[in-house]
Amino acid sequence: MFAQNQDTRIYYEIGGRPDGPPLLLLRGLTRTIRHWGPLLDDLGTTFKTIALDNRGVGRSDKPYGIYSTRTMADDAAAVLAHAGIDRAAVFGISLGGAIAQEFALRHRERVTRLVLGCTRASGKDGPPAKLSTVLTLLSGLWLPEARALERTTPLVLSPAFLREHPEIVGEWQELAERFPTRRRALIGQLGAVLRHDTRDRLRTIAAPTLVISGDADRLIDVACSHALAAAIPGARLELLPGAGHDIPAERPEAIAALLREFCV
Repeated sequence: MFAQNQDTRIYYEIGGRPDGPPLLLLRGLTRTIRHWGPLLDDLGTTFKTIALDNRGVGRSDKPYGIYSTRTMADDAAAVLAHAGIDRAAVFGISLGGAIAQEFALRHRERVTRLVLGCTRASGKDGPPAKLSTVLTLLSGLWLPEARALERTTPLVLSPAFLREHPEIVGEWQELAERFPTRRRALIGQLGAVLRHDTRDRLRTIAAPTLVISGDADRLIDVACSHALAAAIPGARLELLPGAGHDIPAERPEAIAALLREFCV
């Protein structure tokens, strides 16, 4: 199904239990609905899931220009409105977590619970990114996507998980072949990451909030999650020992358990 935010169509899917509590799912940079993997079906045993392709990826439109997390939050609100869902719990990971922050600030009446995974309030939070990390992330601008994934996957998954599941690189490469990321969309989403800043507004978030992070995250330092939890009134912090950045891929059972405990 497609929702419309001004001139941009946003693709989304509804799954899970029709009578379950609604859960809006927001993935990260260049990730599609399919990147939720087995976690989506697991959550569907409890929740009515609403998963979308952010603008720029998957089946959603890929407009030119630099995106913003505010506009992408409005995309998510358009999805809920099109689906006829007034209020939902919101889980966002990485860029999706930044979008979720803006969603909770701009559409607070729609949020029952807020879960922020491996994300930050601003690019100025936490230790500065290493030059090698920045260059690796930018490799998608000049390398074929399959090759870029070989370079970026070690940034988002812990070494231990990659050793045990080397097949995930090939799985993500297959998804990239099915839903290639256009260069303009990568630039647009990277722009949203770099421009995101909610530091001065986090104290106004009213929804009960859970912050989750892997303590071995090499992409967004765990200090950023500590800062988020400290800034949002009453927020709770949960750390996953040894987990890297992409916690839905590495720890789906733990994430599902936390979402059930916090959102139901």
